[in-house]
Amino acid sequence: MTVLEDIRNIIARKYSRPKKLSDPGSDFAQEELETIIHKGDVNLRDTDLICIFQSLLPAGTYCESIYFMPLALTHICSADSDSASTLCNTLLWWISDQKDFLEKDKLYDRLLDFFESLFTEQMKMFTVLNAYPENCNRVTTIFDSLNSYYSCHGDLLLRKYVDNLENYEQAAWLIFFLKEYLYGLHRMSTYLRNIADDKLLLQKAYDIILANAINDEKLLKFWDKSISACGIS
Repeated sequence: MTVLEDIRNIIARKYSRPKKLSDPGSDFAQEELETIIHKGDVNLRDTDLICIFQSLLPAGTYCESIYFMPLALTHICSADSDSASTLCNTLLWWISDQKDFLEKDKLYDRLLDFFESLFTEQMKMFTVLNAYPENCNRVTTIFDSLNSYYSCHGDLLLRKYVDNLENYEQAAWLIFFLKEYLYGLHRMSTYLRNIADDKLLLQKAYDIILANAINDEKLLKFWDKSISACGIS
């Protein structure tokens, strides 16, 4: 049984589909709430699920919202779009905020396991699509959200993945995250700040990447920009 199946079974045993969304923060028009709740599960979009779990002002109470958790997790697994990334961040914030309720339902640790497993699974490959690697929205969102809401847990997860730098995928993701830290939005990472000064590790990553990209003009062009941006020569 997968973690997602386990989560789905636990929720299904205790919670049925709500007949309404109570809007505990008084943030929605009644028409918006009715539009969402009257859609069938298969017709709910990322934007609908974002409203249901909306950080500090969710459309539903815990008991109403939790029913939709397995569906939301499935949406995250199915796409690497901007809306799916927003949903991913929204869910991790909501999970952090609802920790006490989730622990009573024995869901809190399972949900974190789900996101950690998804992060690790997505990083088993590094495929360049135009200017960015495939699945980069998903992995960076999980990383940033775990650092923001879970005491830098994203750093621990990334470090566990790249600590024994042995293959191209590990080296590639390490340099990608470092570039994003230096020039993007990932400013909360103590681990990446330290990595930026670890010349031996960066040289090892460079050597691994070069050995795998030397005969691929597309990869060489991609890595030339990324490696230069990280100050590696």
